[in-house]
Amino acid sequence: MIKKIITYVTACICILFVYRSFLYIGIKKNKQGVFSKYNDVFLKQGNTYDVLFLGSSRAEMHFAPRIFDSITKFNSYNLGTSGASVKVNYVILKTYCHQHQKPKHIILNVDYFSLKSDTDMLNDFPRYFPYLNNDYLRAELNTVDGRFTSFYYNPFHSLPYTQIEFLSASLHGWLNISGKYDTLMYKGFQTVPSNEDGKISKSKPIYSFISKKNRNYIDSIISFAKKNKIHLTLVTSPIYGRGYHHVLNKSVLVNQLNDIAVINQIPYFNYTDSLQFNNPKLYFDEEHLNLMGAKKFSNHFSGSFNKILNVSAINN
Repeated sequence: MIKKIITYVTACICILFVYRSFLYIGIKKNKQGVFSKYNDVFLKQGNTYDVLFLGSSRAEMHFAPRIFDSITKFNSYNLGTSGASVKVNYVILKTYCHQHQKPKHIILNVDYFSLKSDTDMLNDFPRYFPYLNNDYLRAELNTVDGRFTSFYYNPFHSLPYTQIEFLSASLHGWLNISGKYDTLMYKGFQTVPSNEDGKISKSKPIYSFISKKNRNYIDSIISFAKKNKIHLTLVTSPIYGRGYHHVLNKSVLVNQLNDIAVINQIPYFNYTDSLQFNNPKLYFDEEHLNLMGAKKFSNHFSGSFNKILNVSAINN
């Protein structure tokens, strides 16, 4: 009886490992979409991009590399990650630079309205599961969420978090089928069609501040850039309502970010005060531009970035 139980348990464990391998291999076969982006960043070796865009989903959906590259003549990649905190951005940046050639420039999109929150939550954290055999990534993710070692070794822990969407993405990889938005992603930039209906709602504004933890991680990114001789630029990209729907003390927060930039001698672009980006037709929702909005913003920012480079080149 005991032997049968042991045999049964062993068989179940083997099946779980086989099923998990099936899921992960399929995920890694995706040639388009978000998992193609994770493949580029966490599987490949030696990428040679000149510029990296870093931030949350607002960075991911606002900075279009195709437009930026055509104007600046750089080779850029959008490392924006949905729901990423400042700490998660720091982890992703370090992991990328450990695995690939360091970029010449980092453009960090900083959302002042979210800097009060210093929770280390990883949004859609199962997306990282197929890449946990990357030892450096796993160690860095463990500094955010200590469960990642267990997720790597224990299928009983990881599989309950891989829901039907995960299986669907794996099957898309195995069958070489693109999802609805997969074809809209280019060099890490994810967007939605300009004519897709979004939800423009007004949230109740609150007083906010830059938490000590988030300030420390902003400083860590600045120090990392300086140490590795990477030029850092801070940006707060457009938001519908110019940010006044989010925080009551917007000017205080913007001034604090500007002070950080001045002290560290780095550029800071705040686009939330620009009236030209306050048209609801440019947005998918209150915080994210649609394709039309992203194109307009990317054109404007790329030109401004070029001017900063030209001025810097003249001064040097």
